[in-house]
Amino acid sequence: MLLRRSAGSGNYSYATTRVKARKAFLFPRETYLKLLQMDIPEISRFIGESKYKDEIDELATRYSGIDLMEHALNLNLARDFGQIMGFCKGELKLLIGSYLNRWDVWNIKTILRGKSFGASEDEIRETLVPAGSIDLQKLNDLIHKSAIADVVEGLAGTMFYKPLMEAMDEYNKTHLLSAFENALDKAYYENLLSLEIPGTKADELFINFIRLEIDFVNLRTLFRLKRENVEHEKIMAFMIPGGSKFNIDGLRKLAQAPSYAEFLSMLKEYPYWDEISGAVQKSQETGSLNPVEIALRKALIAHGERISHLYPLSVTPILGYIVRKNTEVNNLRIIARGKESGLSDEVIKSQLVI
Repeated sequence: MLLRRSAGSGNYSYATTRVKARKAFLFPRETYLKLLQMDIPEISRFIGESKYKDEIDELATRYSGIDLMEHALNLNLARDFGQIMGFCKGELKLLIGSYLNRWDVWNIKTILRGKSFGASEDEIRETLVPAGSIDLQKLNDLIHKSAIADVVEGLAGTMFYKPLMEAMDEYNKTHLLSAFENALDKAYYENLLSLEIPGTKADELFINFIRLEIDFVNLRTLFRLKRENVEHEKIMAFMIPGGSKFNIDGLRKLAQAPSYAEFLSMLKEYPYWDEISGAVQKSQETGSLNPVEIALRKALIAHGERISHLYPLSVTPILGYIVRKNTEVNNLRIIARGKESGLSDEVIKSQLVI
């Protein structure tokens, strides 16, 4: 079931004004640099005295330390995005809601992984972020299901049910959750690209942002699977159609590269090489793909920030805020978990998007 854009106009002026006010409270770059100089108790105190205070206070009897902070960040994020959906109307609500369905994908994957690895219901519930269209009550119903097949059946009536059912045979053969996860990702992006938009400049920027993200998701997958020497047909099964610069033929050529080294060499002739070349070199030196994935994430977020300023009374400032809010939560989580793991400030800073 793909969502279609309604004919009703959105309340762009009101919604963008509300979001602009929220954007003023996002942490600036200097805050992250300050947090890097703090120890864990100081970071916890800072977060507890910030805009996350209500969630910290609410959850303080259930969690402590870094766990408390992480759960409070997730709860604040879900509430923030839920409030934005609450004041968006008409076509604007449809656009933003379709984008926020990524949290449905996150939550469904979390539940399926939890069931697969035998996690308790509480353990699964603690990692959910109910910021999409599937509400917490429905998510709890899915958590109560005893088997993965029952979870899939419980999604009947959602846009994810059909692709998950189509992936069931592959899962039954391989018992790998990647069959479901791939189906969820493809359904999410297919839905976004299917939205019927009138073709304003801002709407085109919104869709182009989604296409850029598809490119980066595909690139990240290519890096991982080519390094693992996965055969190209299996790689192609994970490629998501609809990217901005990489069509299916281009992706296939990269997937067919005889080796990882030749794959890297071929990439130099493709878009985005300038954005990731330094990270690729660092990846080669360290043996980790982390620098490449961070570089791709930074490039996407920077693009979202650029387009957010072009058309003030449109969907793009709201998209830009959502991207930046999610980035803020991720940055805070990276700092806290990095400190907890004893990583150096330099290593933690390299993983931040600031």
